Amino acid sequence: MQASQGKLGRFIRNHSEVVDVLGLILSFFLVHLCYMLFITPSASETLLLASLVGEPPERTLAVLFKDPEQEICLVLGLWCLWLWLFRYQFFMDEKYFLKEDFLGLGGKKHFGADVLEELRARLISQIEAFPHHQMLGHIEATLNNIQPDGPDTQFKEASDIGTEGCDLYLEQLDSKLSLTKYILWAIPSVGFIGTVRGIGEALGKAGEAMAGDISGVASSLAVAFNSTFVALVVSLLLMFVSYLLQGREERLVADYKRLISVGIVGTLSRLARGSGTPEPAPAGAAAASE
Repeated sequence: MQASQGKLGRFIRNHSEVVDVLGLILSFFLVHLCYMLFITPSASETLLLASLVGEPPERTLAVLFKDPEQEICLVLGLWCLWLWLFRYQFFMDEKYFLKEDFLGLGGKKHFGADVLEELRARLISQIEAFPHHQMLGHIEATLNNIQPDGPDTQFKEASDIGTEGCDLYLEQLDSKLSLTKYILWAIPSVGFIGTVRGIGEALGKAGEAMAGDISGVASSLAVAFNSTFVALVVSLLLMFVSYLLQGREERLVADYKRLISVGIVGTLSRLARGSGTPEPAPAGAAAASE
């Protein structure tokens, strides 16, 4: 399981553009298939029956989604979910190291070169086993800045380096999400295009309305309002999911910063001062913060 996750993580990192394009193609295929099989036939039948009886068509989901602008909004929305699926690494259990004492700090009773060597060796083995876990690199930078005969100030400096690296992770993630931010902006814009198109068609049928036939104008205005409605609903749902995922990543980074500053550096600092008391595993401190 963990090996397969590692292979998946490496493939995503090395072929991110391929994964993004594949998501767009898959999103278009699935949405268009739904339109061909369900939405378009159902909407056509509803509109035909309404025209035969001379009444406005029933406002069903098929009629609401029948226009190309709504289809584009759904494709973009599904593609955005696909991008989030890989940008936020749902296939990688980043919290695994918050639950386990993977460095074996829980039983240490002294601080010295042998302890640091053992910790670094354990960490390197974890990095080799889980190369897709980006937070391990910041823990490595923290340990590399601690020396067995260094001054007391080295612990604070090492902690600052590790926590700053965690903040850098959030900045890098934000840059990777630039495409999804554009999609969140583009969906309401596509809905507005449908609104403009519908109003333009309605104005073109003003002569029919003045002659007493308002069905054409009503149909065009329905296109305008339906496209805006669908675009806004899709945008609102995606924005809600976006804020949830962003909060999830911020909590993850906060837990890792606590693991570095309290669980790892704090433990080594106390051992260096000669407390001689074994500290609880770093995972316990991180789990308590959750």
